[in-house]
Amino acid sequence: MKENTKNTLRKIGMKLLLLIAVLAVLDVLYYYTYYPKDLKEQCSLINLSQKPALEGGDIIYLGESSNHSFCEADSDQRYICMMLDDLLPDHKVCNLAKDACHAGVFYDIMWNIPQESAVKTAVVTVNMRSFSSEWINSDLETALQKEQVLMKQAPALYKRLLLAFKGYTHWTEEERGHKVRKDLKRQRFNIPDFPYHNASEWDRALGKSGMLFDGTYPSWDTIALACHYIKDFAYQLDDKNPRIKDFDRIVKLCQERGWKLVFNILADNMDQIEALVGPELPQLMKQNNQYIMDRYQSQGVTVIDNYNVVRDADFFERDFPTEHYTQTGRLTIARNIAEAIR
Repeated sequence: MKENTKNTLRKIGMKLLLLIAVLAVLDVLYYYTYYPKDLKEQCSLINLSQKPALEGGDIIYLGESSNHSFCEADSDQRYICMMLDDLLPDHKVCNLAKDACHAGVFYDIMWNIPQESAVKTAVVTVNMRSFSSEWINSDLETALQKEQVLMKQAPALYKRLLLAFKGYTHWTEEERGHKVRKDLKRQRFNIPDFPYHNASEWDRALGKSGMLFDGTYPSWDTIALACHYIKDFAYQLDDKNPRIKDFDRIVKLCQERGWKLVFNILADNMDQIEALVGPELPQLMKQNNQYIMDRYQSQGVTVIDNYNVVRDADFFERDFPTEHYTQTGRLTIARNIAEAIR
């Protein structure tokens, strides 16, 4: 190698080292100056991660709005995690639930829990709607993924740059709709002697006909609700689903931390689903539910099968699929979790 080439490479190397040193110094300065303020203002999730260490809870409850939604007519308006805490007097349950959260968010919250916390058991909500393209591509994802950037295992300055240049999912409504429609067509399922192969075909046929499976013609609001159920639950689970990948990461994290892991499969309104859509959708849902149980019980996870334990009368929201229960439904879920932990 010529001497001139060596000198050129040496100069480039020195400049790169200088650049790395400058970035390292800037990262340290940012970490101790503006980073705490950015976390406080733009990342409520990090506050959830700090709660177990601050409150001393040995059981953490990770969920979404099902945990803290209640009916105004309820005489008992406690959250599911509060009921669970009362049912386990020898333990302290720490509430780490936040609206619209799913397994990807739960993982980030759990990873950021300080090592010195007293956590021994993690109860993680498994909302079967969260596996659908409607939720995976939800318009709520942008705000969550923006917070998740700050939860990453990465230098603080790098995370700030990602925020500045929108290095996270931020679809337009048109892009989101396109992704949902594409996934509804791609998520195929196999039901013997059934005319539809994916949720898109099924949803379109029901919406076009205005007729339920039993031949009745209800109001268009009822047809819309039936179509929502199809879009939310007509899929076939496999290991390619991004939520499955997130739950796999949660299993690995809990194994590394030495935490007992409990997956709480939430109840859906099976009474209403079968009445509006017919027996095929519950059949699919049961298969997906069994997939979760088989996959994770074999890995040592305690899986609580709550998907059909709450009756129609205990779902207080009637015009959209939710897992929002009256006090009877919440208490049923809490009791089943408590029994599994005992």
